[in-house]
Amino acid sequence: MTIQEIQIWEKSFVNKKGIAPDEKKASFIAVCKLLEEAGEMAKDLLEGNWDEIQAEVTDVIVFACKVANIAEDFHGVEPLTKVMEEKLGFCDERTYNKKTNKLDKPKHDKFK
Repeated sequence: MTIQEIQIWEKSFVNKKGIAPDEKKASFIAVCKLLEEAGEMAKDLLEGNWDEIQAEVTDVIVFACKVANIAEDFHGVEPLTKVMEEKLGFCDERTYNKKTNKLDKPKHDKFK
């Protein structure tokens, strides 16, 4: 399943369940749920509950896509898939310093 397919599924789910597309409420819920799911994923990781990790990662991805849908639908930002392509390309250009365990941060007009 692609990111774009997840975004389409999320929009369909919201419509199917009759969830009103109120930007402020949707944004609040999406960010709170994203943080909650990230916390659950971290807890399972720390506790070694590997059988739960994939489900929690899925929840994190879905709510991150929901935030992206809100940005696209209400604020006309670039599609997530386009930004991901550009961002991953930028990451490929970075070099890794084994001594510091960090990637360099070359100047880029779009990514900080």
